[in-house]
Amino acid sequence: MTNRFHIVVSNHQRIQSFVDNFPKIMGFNPAEDSILIFDCSPENAWKEQLTITDRLCKSGLKWNKNLFFIRRRNWGMNIGGQMDYVRVIRDKLIEAPKFSAFMQEHYLDIANFVKEDTLPENTDYNLDQIAEKFESDNQLGCIFHARYGVRVAISDPIIESKREFFGDGDTLIKGAVRRGFLVDGGNFIVRPEMYVKWFDTNPKYLTSGDGSYGFTIVWEARLGQILYDQRIKWCDLSRNLEYSSIAELDALENSLSKKISKLWYDNRVWYFYYGRDQWKYPPLPLRSVLRYFPIYTKHYLSYQRNTNMIFFQPKDFHLP
Repeated sequence: MTNRFHIVVSNHQRIQSFVDNFPKIMGFNPAEDSILIFDCSPENAWKEQLTITDRLCKSGLKWNKNLFFIRRRNWGMNIGGQMDYVRVIRDKLIEAPKFSAFMQEHYLDIANFVKEDTLPENTDYNLDQIAEKFESDNQLGCIFHARYGVRVAISDPIIESKREFFGDGDTLIKGAVRRGFLVDGGNFIVRPEMYVKWFDTNPKYLTSGDGSYGFTIVWEARLGQILYDQRIKWCDLSRNLEYSSIAELDALENSLSKKISKLWYDNRVWYFYYGRDQWKYPPLPLRSVLRYFPIYTKHYLSYQRNTNMIFFQPKDFHLP
């Protein structure tokens, strides 16, 4: 029987945060939902992360049935974990569920590590509600709870080195082009076939790239763009709002007389090296592009190329 939800958690030494806050996931049913931890903690720390994960068995979970701990390379930060998850599904190591809920290990923790990629306060993360929402509308492709609302990915027209910036923005700079949506931290729920279909056409992307911070930021936007280009409907469940395009978002903000989104400007240098399929920046500002080249080369030469993923459970090491 096909699982209903996969809770896909990207972890780097903070699984305690997820385990402590797991009860905030309402409607979790071990008979039809599973948890997959994609761990890239250091070699001297990951077995402790595995032991902490084992505490979830008190909630009715069973190892390698509905609870999985997958060791992976430290590549692409949490976004790399999402891409590795797509590989697990494409390779049929685990049967694809109806819905995949991606989250960073600290996402549910509103007491520690709080920033834009943390669950909003006073928000119910209810799997039954999310499933009902998806099943009521076949056009709905992405559901999320985000503190600032959806992000609008936008090109960066500034080419002067002294004025360089990227990331947050509240105003549209002249010459900038809005092109799609993304969600902070990649914390959202999606129909997994939307990614499998894209990666079936672009399989090399699943394992290629240096996995650096700049690479990861570009991929966070690309994962949103993959969905946006399929013309899906997006649902901001915390605000009970739906839209399918930037134009619809504009109209909704005008009707509400308030912002329900924030802009996210490209880093021109990172997009020159990692994201030319999304926006073809010339090598400007030249000084910044040249300054990054040795860093890019170092990342390219030194990144972990071992793409193996290994499933573990505590009994493999006689852990308590």
